[in-house]
Amino acid sequence: MKSSISRRDFLKLTSGFLISPMVSTLTELDIGENDPVVSGAGDSSGKPATPNVIIILFDALSAIHMSTYGYPRDTSPNLARFADRAFVYHNHHSAGNFTTPSTASFLTGVYPWTHRAFSFGNRVNEQLAPENMFRLLKDVFNQIAYTQNLYADTLLRQFSSSLDRYIPLSSFSLGGGVFSDKFSQKDSYYAMGALDDFFFDHEEINGSLFLSPVNDLITYITERIAKNKVDDQYPLGFPKQPKTQLAFTINQVIDGVVQSMGYWASPFLAYLHFIPPHSPYRPHRDYQDMFNDGWEPLEKPVHQLSRDIPQPALNRTRKDYDRFIANLDAEVGRLLDHLEESGLMENSYVIFTSDHGEMFERGTKGHSTRMVFEPVLRIPLFISVPGQRARMDIHAITNTVDLLPTLLHITGTPVPAWCDGSVLPGFGGEVSVDRPTYAVEAKSNSTFDPIEKASIALFQDQYKLIRYLGYSGAPYGYEFYDLQNDPEEMNNLYSTHAAVKDIQAILDQKIEQVNQPFRKDS
Repeated sequence: MKSSISRRDFLKLTSGFLISPMVSTLTELDIGENDPVVSGAGDSSGKPATPNVIIILFDALSAIHMSTYGYPRDTSPNLARFADRAFVYHNHHSAGNFTTPSTASFLTGVYPWTHRAFSFGNRVNEQLAPENMFRLLKDVFNQIAYTQNLYADTLLRQFSSSLDRYIPLSSFSLGGGVFSDKFSQKDSYYAMGALDDFFFDHEEINGSLFLSPVNDLITYITERIAKNKVDDQYPLGFPKQPKTQLAFTINQVIDGVVQSMGYWASPFLAYLHFIPPHSPYRPHRDYQDMFNDGWEPLEKPVHQLSRDIPQPALNRTRKDYDRFIANLDAEVGRLLDHLEESGLMENSYVIFTSDHGEMFERGTKGHSTRMVFEPVLRIPLFISVPGQRARMDIHAITNTVDLLPTLLHITGTPVPAWCDGSVLPGFGGEVSVDRPTYAVEAKSNSTFDPIEKASIALFQDQYKLIRYLGYSGAPYGYEFYDLQNDPEEMNNLYSTHAAVKDIQAILDQKIEQVNQPFRKDS
């Protein structure tokens, strides 16, 4: 009987003999004469090398808090160092304002109204689930995935059949555990959902009066145990993985990932989703006195959908967040050093980004909000091409959903017609001021019903239109901002701007289109 071997199996077989990265054949990125200078990595025959893809995602990192994007505090000098040899996207937005919908969009290339992972801990629609980044690229790469975020871990477990190496959520932590891991993988999703409903407070989901204190007690005991393992380096307590009892230090997590990289067989695609700078914002003591600079951000009016937190309290929390970013950035510097010294920077696409941002304004902190203002949606995106030496700034509006089609394009893999995203400018994609992109917050909306309670933002050219659906007490349905002339979103031009009518028609028509399959009369 004649046997056959797939390209995926061949790549794994040939790469399995090596621990350090290797190269094979892959479609070469088309670099124009005005693009960054890229060194020609390849074998002795001059054939193009096979780059790895390393995706490094920091949870809740707002672009607005990064010095590369003009923030007055120097929170991220090492990421700025990386940006000097990368494509830097200045108007990149998340498709959602918290982890579940935004990460699902990142991994599937479609907006939340398509993948339907609206709420905390949701999974992607089962019919769409096979159409994810890992499966679509499984014939090209060995697939590695790690996250510290419980909700992102739910998605990785859903896509696990396409992964070659799944690194557990609890890896590289000081101690503690995850409640849902006590169950089989088949049941862990439902166990986690039950835990989420009863243990934790969300803005619109109340935790159990009894079980929330129980979780607090477990967390306290776990952190006390972890504290004994390290000197008193964290005056605010150890960093912690939210919704778990897993304490960690950033340097230990980075060390663990760096050591793990030595065992990844090239060509590989690695998705690394770190929880910092997500709350709780607990920087190392070396960063505790940073940013006592007297600077205060522009105070903005309290929003109808806010929690009415006083601005001075928001400013104090913002300072801890900025310190936590600085703490993270220092450890990122060590990670960058490893990528350079190991040669991975020369034969890998390296992507730094986030799932969503964070806000400390309008009476609200964090991101589990019904609002979709820029601090919670605008996220960093830096992409370094193998051997890149110069910086390339891209100012076009881009979105989380654009990453998957871009990865497919640079590997010569066809982009499916159902994909909502477009190939990024700089990697073969065109810049179109007419193209609308979206962000969807619909955590209170049923997965199986039309979208009738949500906050939806449309971006087109320099404009942003927000539509609020189904919120009782809100006196308006829309907000409209000119981001080029009003980046702080202070002036709602909905009633006066000439562009509103056409852009509103696009958004209203889109909502009706995505709702139609879920209408009861359909």
